[in-house]
Amino acid sequence: MVYLEKTALRPITGANYVTSVNGMIHPDRIMPEHDFLYILDGSWEICEEEKVYELHSDDLLILAAKRHHFGHRPCNPGNRHMYLHVLPTALEHSMDKMETLPAFPSLIHCADNPNIRRYFHEIIAVYWSRTTERENQLSLLFALLLCEISASLSDAAHSPLTDPMAEEISRKIHTTPQVFFSAREIAAKYYICERTLNNRFQKIYGKTFYAWQMETKLEMVRQYLLTQPQAKLHEAAINYGFYDEFHLSKAFKKQFGQSPSSYRKERPGIS
Repeated sequence: MVYLEKTALRPITGANYVTSVNGMIHPDRIMPEHDFLYILDGSWEICEEEKVYELHSDDLLILAAKRHHFGHRPCNPGNRHMYLHVLPTALEHSMDKMETLPAFPSLIHCADNPNIRRYFHEIIAVYWSRTTERENQLSLLFALLLCEISASLSDAAHSPLTDPMAEEISRKIHTTPQVFFSAREIAAKYYICERTLNNRFQKIYGKTFYAWQMETKLEMVRQYLLTQPQAKLHEAAINYGFYDEFHLSKAFKKQFGQSPSSYRKERPGIS
């Protein structure tokens, strides 16, 4: 286990991508930093003191600061991975950290949570940038990474009906409301078939991807009509990806039992 202060600001001392052309043995060392190692492709055996970890694609290994890390066997030729070297906080150095800090497992399987990989990519990109807010951005992104890891572990432990991919797709729908996505293009983006996409949405949300998207957009339209009492229906159609106001009106009436104009007339606007 590794004890980490999730929301602390801290320096990132190293971040990079590594491709091992011929295979390499993990360095024998004791570091002052935590070493976060994410396998992009391949496998690797890494030891921490007396524990041996077998890593494969989309596995994250957190090697704690001041522990002995080493390897006996080289990784596979062509192995690709990324790493972050992160200084511990003062609290993580303290003797009572087990009582005050959340514990993270050393080995975490991340295949079902693409956000963890995404945060790694973002941190590395910012690390090699020269923006004036670089240090603050790195600290905040790393805190978000820890929160994402923590949430993923909590969901896996307490709620079997979670699906990070479905959640990421739902965020995409919410943040790009002007686009009405087809199941085919979303499935292609995530390298799955339409049937798998629909099965995942059915399991988590109780409906197909199309039905969930339609219901979500109509709820967004409903709120828009109430908060924008002067807006025209064709503006709502454009904002939320409907072909035209007639298509929107038909779908709205089917969902809510009355036309958009009748719905808005019967309800006072909200601020």
